[in-house]
Amino acid sequence: MANFKTHLIVATTMSGMASISLLTLQLAKPWETGSYFLLGILGGLLPDIDSDKSTPLTMIFYFLSMYCAFAMIFNLAMQYSFAELLIIWAAIYFAIRHLVYRMFISMTIHRGTFHSLLAVAFMAMLAVSISFHLLHNTPRIAWNSGIFVGIGYLVHLTLDELYSVDLHNKRMKKSFGTALKLFSRENWGASTLMVIVLAVFIHFSPPIKSYWQIFNSALAKQDFQKKWLPTGNRWFADILDYSLESAKPIKALKKK
Repeated sequence: MANFKTHLIVATTMSGMASISLLTLQLAKPWETGSYFLLGILGGLLPDIDSDKSTPLTMIFYFLSMYCAFAMIFNLAMQYSFAELLIIWAAIYFAIRHLVYRMFISMTIHRGTFHSLLAVAFMAMLAVSISFHLLHNTPRIAWNSGIFVGIGYLVHLTLDELYSVDLHNKRMKKSFGTALKLFSRENWGASTLMVIVLAVFIHFSPPIKSYWQIFNSALAKQDFQKKWLPTGNRWFADILDYSLESAKPIKALKKK
């Protein structure tokens, strides 16, 4: 399987290209693309959260515990004293960072439920639900967020499968087929639970019809030739024009 560095580089590259494409086609606003870019990278690292010694797992639980602890005391800031808020913060941080973390490790196996196409859909819809219901974003932003997480997640699984092919010895490694499977047969309980929660996410998801109308409308307005290639085949016209304008005063001085 690919290592953390490889997954990070590929996820960053793919997410960056997708973000630029979305911005070029005017399907996202400039301030949105940074968030999509980070979500694509996050999606590219998420599949390895089921590894007990995974760097992404440690990072995710660290930031999750910090976020939840601070979010809670911000909401309770007007009700409790500073000392009480510190105790609440420490309790929440410890519970998530250590107790939930240990429970999660004990309940998951590497290349299990989280290395499957079911997990791709689950994580994508989780991102949609968080963006729409918790962050109160528009359906367009919510669905775009889910798509980027899903793409990053799928890229990770595909990369794992590619690394399972030993081209030098012309053989398949034992890990082949353990990433791009439909669901985990080794852990039916976790897979069933994931299907149930996914169904809930889909039921309460923002309207997909309005999203596709916006998406298709935006695509219909695009002139792909002008967007992907420079007008009149003039490459970097602005830079060249600026360079020519800057050179005029220098030429004039030389003539004098």
